[in-house]
Amino acid sequence: MAESFALFGYKNTQCSMGDQTVLNIMSGQVDEFPLPQYDVSMMPSKFNGEMPTDGKIFSSEEIIKLAGTRYIGAYANGGLEFNIVTPPMAMEDQHGLELAQLILISADLITSKKYDQASRLLTQCRNYSSQWGSPIQRLCYYVSAALEERIERQACEELTKPLKPALNFANNFNSGYNRKEFNQVLAFYNSVLPYVKLVTLTSVQAILDTVGNSSKIHVIDLEIGNGCQWSVLMQSLALRSSSYSIKLLRITALGMDSDDLKDSGRRLHELAHSLGIPFSYRMVQIKSMEEIHEGMFNIKPGEAVAVFAPTVFHRLLYNWSLLERVIDVIKRLRPRIMVNIEVEVDSNSPYFEKRLVDVLFHSSACFDSHDVIMPDRRDPRRVKYEEIFCGRQITNTIACEGTERRVRHVKIDVWRCFFKHKGLREMSFSYQAWYQARLLLKEFPNGEGFSVEANGDALITGWKTTPVVAVSLWTCV
Repeated sequence: MAESFALFGYKNTQCSMGDQTVLNIMSGQVDEFPLPQYDVSMMPSKFNGEMPTDGKIFSSEEIIKLAGTRYIGAYANGGLEFNIVTPPMAMEDQHGLELAQLILISADLITSKKYDQASRLLTQCRNYSSQWGSPIQRLCYYVSAALEERIERQACEELTKPLKPALNFANNFNSGYNRKEFNQVLAFYNSVLPYVKLVTLTSVQAILDTVGNSSKIHVIDLEIGNGCQWSVLMQSLALRSSSYSIKLLRITALGMDSDDLKDSGRRLHELAHSLGIPFSYRMVQIKSMEEIHEGMFNIKPGEAVAVFAPTVFHRLLYNWSLLERVIDVIKRLRPRIMVNIEVEVDSNSPYFEKRLVDVLFHSSACFDSHDVIMPDRRDPRRVKYEEIFCGRQITNTIACEGTERRVRHVKIDVWRCFFKHKGLREMSFSYQAWYQARLLLKEFPNGEGFSVEANGDALITGWKTTPVVAVSLWTCV
C-alpha cells in the first residue's frame, strides 16, 4: 500500500514497489496501537458548532496529508510509533488526524486479510466519527463504513458465501429513498453548491453559442433530472430578436423514472408556454444505457442537435464495449455540440488502496466546501445529501469490484484521449461562458474558496487547489 501514498508527497527510499513489510510489522500489533483518548464533551455527536481555538484550523486535505506522512514515517521506521511531530492543532482537528490514521491502518490490514483486527479499528473509527461532525469526521464516517462493507464482501468471497447485492448506481441510485425525499435533496443540492450552478450555466451558454441562432433546436438530455437547467436556455431563446426567432425547441429526455420524466416535461411545457416558445418534449424511459439506440431520438431534417451528458459516461466504464457503443450512437446523431460533465478524480484503479487515497483527497475538498456553503452541521438536508450523493459513491468505489463497481471516475485527460480516439473534436468555451463562470463565483455567497480554471479547452471548477468537476465540449460535425 505504500506506493498508493506517493500522493502524500512522502518518498520512502527503504521500500520497493509492492513491498509488504508493513503488513508483517502490523501483524498482531493492532491491539497495542494507542487508540485515541477522547474527551466525551468533544465527541462529534456532542459538537456544539463552535470551533475550538487551541491551535490552527486545518483543512481536511491537510489533515489527510499529515496522516499519510505520519503513517509512512512509521512504515519507514519499522513500527507503528507515529514519531513525526505534529504542529499545534485544534482539538477537533487532532481527533480528525487520529481518525484518518485509523483509516489508513485499517486499509492495510484489509489488504493483508487481517479482517478481525481491521474491524476492531473501524469500530473505533465509526464510534468516534459522525454524520454531524467536522468535514474530516464526516469523511471518516463514510469511509469507515465503506471499508467495513469491503471486509464483509471479501470475507464472503473467500468463504464462497453468497454476496449481498451491491447498490447499482447505474439503475438504482436513489434506492431506499422515496421519490419526493430524493428530489428535495437534489433540489437543495442544486440551489446551494456553486459547482452545479456554474457547470449548468456554462454548459447552457456553450449550447447557445453553438446552436442558438438555429430555428430548430433539438436538445438530447441523457439524464434530465428535474429539467431546471433548460429554463435558462428557454429564457435566452425568448429574448432573441424576431429575425432569429425559434421555430421549435425539442427536448428528448432520457431517464429511468417515468414520474420524474413526466414532472420535468410538465414544468418545461408550462415555462415554454409562458415565454411563447414553440416547444416539444419527448420522454424516453430506459432501464439502462444498454437500451440506447439511434432510432429512439427521432432526429428530423434541419434540426441543430445538442447532447447534454451530465455525469453519465463514467458509469459505463465498467463495460468498455458499452461505452464505445453509446458514443457511436451519439456520433450518428451528428450533434453540433456534446457537453460532457464529469467528476475530476481518478477512482478507476484496479487497486482499492489507490482508489481509497484518491477518494480521501477528493472527498476531503468536497466536505470542506460543504462546511462553507452549508455551515449548519445538523441541517438534515445536508446530512441526507452527503449520505446519498457522497456516502453511497464512496462505498461503491471502495467496497465493490468487477461489474458491481459502477462509480469509476477518470480525469479530463483520459476523457480527452478517449473522445479523440472515437473521432470527436474538442471545442472551446466562448469568452461569454468564461465571463459568466467567473462572475457567478464572484457573486456567490461564500464563494471565495471555489475556483474555475482551464485545462486545455475544458473548464474545471474546484475547491481551492483541488479540482472537483470538469466540463468539456465536443463535436463530430
